[in-house]
Amino acid sequence: MFRLLATMLLALHLTDAVAVAQRVDYQKDVKPILQHKCYACHGVLKQQGNLRLDTGASLIRGGDSGSPIDLIQPEASLLYQVITGDAGFQMPPENEGAPLTKDQRDLVLRWIRQGANFPTGEEPQKDPLQWWSYRPITRPTIPQHENEAWNDNPIDALIHAKRLELKLPHVSPASKSTWLRRVYIDLIGLPPTVTELNSFLNDDSSAAYERVVDDLLSRPQYGERWGRHWMDIWRYSDWYGSRAINEIRYSQRHIWRWRDWIVNSLNDDKGYDRMIQEMLAADELAGHDKDTVVATGYLGRNWYKFDRNVSLFDTVERTSEAFLGLTFKCARCHDHKYDPITQEEYYRFRAFFEPHHVRTDPISATTETEKDATLGQVLSDGLPVVFDKEPDHPTYRFDRGDDRFPDETKPLTPGVPKSLGGAALSITPINLPTESWYPILREGVRETLIVKARREVEAAETLLQQANEELKHWESKLAERLSGNEKTEQKPTPFIDTDFSKPNPELWETLKGNWVYENGHLALKDVTSFATIATKENHPPDFSLQLKYKALASGTFRSVGFSYDFIDTGTSQDVYTSTNDNRQTVQAFHRVNGKQTYPSEGIVYTELNVGDIVTLDVTVMGTSLTVDLDGQRKLDYELPIDRQDGRFSLWVHSGAAEFHHLTLTALFESQETIERRIASATEAVELAKVGILVAQTNLDSVQARLKAAVSEFLTPSAQTADLKRAANQAESRHKLEQARYDLIRLGQQPQTDEQKKAIEAAQLQLEKAQNTLIHPTTEYTALGETHERISTGRRAALAHWITSETNPRTARVAVNHLWGRHFGQPLVATTENFGLNGKTPTHPELLDWLAAELIQQQWKMKPIHKMIVLSNVYRMETHSIRSAKNKDPNNKFLWRMNSKRMEAEVIRDSILYLSGTLDLTRGGPELPEDEGQKVARRSMYFRNTPNEKMAMLEVFDVADPNSCYLRKESVVPHQALALMNSDLAQSNARIIARQLSGTDTEFITNAFETVLCRKPLSEELRLCQTFLDNHAKLLSDDVSLKFPAASEPTQSPAADVTLRARENLIHVLLLHNDFVTVR
Repeated sequence: MFRLLATMLLALHLTDAVAVAQRVDYQKDVKPILQHKCYACHGVLKQQGNLRLDTGASLIRGGDSGSPIDLIQPEASLLYQVITGDAGFQMPPENEGAPLTKDQRDLVLRWIRQGANFPTGEEPQKDPLQWWSYRPITRPTIPQHENEAWNDNPIDALIHAKRLELKLPHVSPASKSTWLRRVYIDLIGLPPTVTELNSFLNDDSSAAYERVVDDLLSRPQYGERWGRHWMDIWRYSDWYGSRAINEIRYSQRHIWRWRDWIVNSLNDDKGYDRMIQEMLAADELAGHDKDTVVATGYLGRNWYKFDRNVSLFDTVERTSEAFLGLTFKCARCHDHKYDPITQEEYYRFRAFFEPHHVRTDPISATTETEKDATLGQVLSDGLPVVFDKEPDHPTYRFDRGDDRFPDETKPLTPGVPKSLGGAALSITPINLPTESWYPILREGVRETLIVKARREVEAAETLLQQANEELKHWESKLAERLSGNEKTEQKPTPFIDTDFSKPNPELWETLKGNWVYENGHLALKDVTSFATIATKENHPPDFSLQLKYKALASGTFRSVGFSYDFIDTGTSQDVYTSTNDNRQTVQAFHRVNGKQTYPSEGIVYTELNVGDIVTLDVTVMGTSLTVDLDGQRKLDYELPIDRQDGRFSLWVHSGAAEFHHLTLTALFESQETIERRIASATEAVELAKVGILVAQTNLDSVQARLKAAVSEFLTPSAQTADLKRAANQAESRHKLEQARYDLIRLGQQPQTDEQKKAIEAAQLQLEKAQNTLIHPTTEYTALGETHERISTGRRAALAHWITSETNPRTARVAVNHLWGRHFGQPLVATTENFGLNGKTPTHPELLDWLAAELIQQQWKMKPIHKMIVLSNVYRMETHSIRSAKNKDPNNKFLWRMNSKRMEAEVIRDSILYLSGTLDLTRGGPELPEDEGQKVARRSMYFRNTPNEKMAMLEVFDVADPNSCYLRKESVVPHQALALMNSDLAQSNARIIARQLSGTDTEFITNAFETVLCRKPLSEELRLCQTFLDNHAKLLSDDVSLKFPAASEPTQSPAADVTLRARENLIHVLLLHNDFVTVR
């Protein structure tokens, strides 16, 4: 009985405990679900159906459908039914968030069953426009402190005020050597030299620190260091796609010019506002300046070959993040869930960019082109710029962000979010300077048109000289032949002698078909039409050859043969065998401009069997052709068309074959061949003479048109009309000579239907030119590509709005990035998200003061850098204080300086710099990422794309070009291994060691000062001395078997064991945590 009672009491107690444990807490359990899933449509930003869910009271009150809570039948509550879908629809809507999980739905239902209780006095969501980043920037009053040291610099005063409020102690100032290394790496990305260290340590003046900072900010390396920071934020990436076939898919070619613009702008201390304006709209604001228009590489970086909408999505979203700290992305599909941004406002922001496209402007008329695998010929160098190509292109809202469903009923005009001060912007179309829409007329570029034309004249003169020499040579050759005084020539070496046992890419190129080398032969097994390989050079005009091959069973015609006088697959002379199933043949035929002709005299029927090896012996002498098949003469043939110089090719048509051997040897040229060469040379001389006239009149035309264009578009004058008529006449004379040239050239070629059409066209061109010379006009052809003369002005208007002093975001975003890179943690942790879902500033007054100061300094960043690095806060040491760490473990309130790991580029650059091998050449095209161990340029100049990164830099967390507002900082074993095993670290350690001298003690001291920028501690000195003694002995006694190196080192280790021990000590110091860490 007692046990039964005890059991019942225990059960009642457990039931009560479970009930308490299962009690749903509105604030802890329910409200976070509503906030995450429902506030976007039923909160302060929006109240669909007049329903607001940001307080329990408003939830119970309900909206147009009444209260969503039914305490009598909880399962019938509208709130529960819409989250389960039982209402006939489900919330959140599709594409606007994931449905609630079963556990979340159960929590809501249990809360309703338990009475749907909520606390009284619950505050609703605040007006988002009262959020700190939507409010105007206000310059705060600077507090004053008893300790005067914290009053001199407003940064110190504001930081110290917060520490006093929280009763946080702070650490002491860092040593001079620690501060010096810190500021050198922060401002120029390179450590100080021993000379610079000692100079600073010996300078006891009050201006010593400021002198160092002014010097560093004036160095060109400052722009490189901070350029790399901004390149992270602005997503710099060299072009990428498929380099194997030279196909660009992302970014722009020659975008390195934008990188160099960033560096130069920072070194010039160009205002941050102007930098933004030029990146968004340099073509509209400074289109005349070739050094500035490349700033639009910021937009060109977003170019994506396969989908323009992807490019525009990136442009909108990255622009808002980088400059405004606004995460626009979710508004692509629906109204923003946290910030007062509508979906329509997203697409109105897009409308600023809708008309723009990318292009590459010439830097010289002499620049060569290269082939992009799909875009065709592109400039091998140029200016990557953007321009408004489609000013009238409409912008539509995409239903749920899907570009397949644009709302074409409502074209959208450009506009900025109302919550950011989005009054209607004044957008005025901009008349572009001539250099912008007619880029070949840029100063320094237009002059190269004449350079190119003069080169063409020189080339034409050279061609005539060569043609005359060729004619004289063959005339002399014929005279010797006719007189019997011809010199006996040595037996020529074979032009081709191959058994096809291995590939020979220097001889052959594949034009079509899947040719493979296997079993010691060349085989074509895939049946196709005229699979062809051809020699890269022309064959001798008169030759004999022997070819061995066999036709395989695949295919129908099984035609196997060769071409000579091969111009292309449509023009050649040919010999082949056909091992078809009906009647087998050996044949000669010819092809002219794609038309095949099979003379009956060239067809011989003969027996051939699949799989038998066939031997063809062929002689071509002038227009005579003989063909022997397996030792029997089959064909003695006079070629029906003229010979011409060409290549040799092998081909298989509608069959498969295996080639075993080929020998082709030049024959002493026949009199017929020599006479043909004289005829050809005579024609070449005639053509070259006219070619000089073509080139000279082209030069005259270019000069005249250039004068006319400069007068018409750059420096108008009273002579403009006369200059335009002169240009018209000069161009007509050139066209006339070009038509004469074409008629002569075409007349020297075989007369096909296509040739006849070309002759008719050239004759018409000649007559038209003659008529224009008689009746001149003022019309002339442009000297290069031209574009729209008027730009929409949209991007310029947006850029000016973004950089307006009244914009609450831009300056805050900028100084937050500056602060974060100096202190290792920004004032706002979410650097790209200043919205309601982002973090609040740790020091809001400081953030506003810095933003206001940036604007007051005309947006120049060097004064902000100087103020930061000269502050006492920046000069603190990194050591910890227990009491402060207990209160503020993450150093949010800066009671000490943060230590931080060097960025990947700084590690590599510093190693090279300390050894004196770093090449400080600035700018230029990107360097291949795989040359980082060999080429000693700064790391920022090596290719960095999502697909291509220098291996060593990737180990140390180099920037991800897709998104890198803050660098990641990992600590993994292979970072130490990279420094331990890389030739870069080993070889440069050896160079550094050989530059240091003195006793061991002096060497160790110099080594520490060189590598770590400090003297060794006494214990470190002792350990290093022991290392040198023991290591030298270890090296001298070492008789172990050595593993062969994977590659030869740049700098071999010293043979002397004492010096080698010193080299290894330097290498150890490069592995030291104090080297890769900024204290």
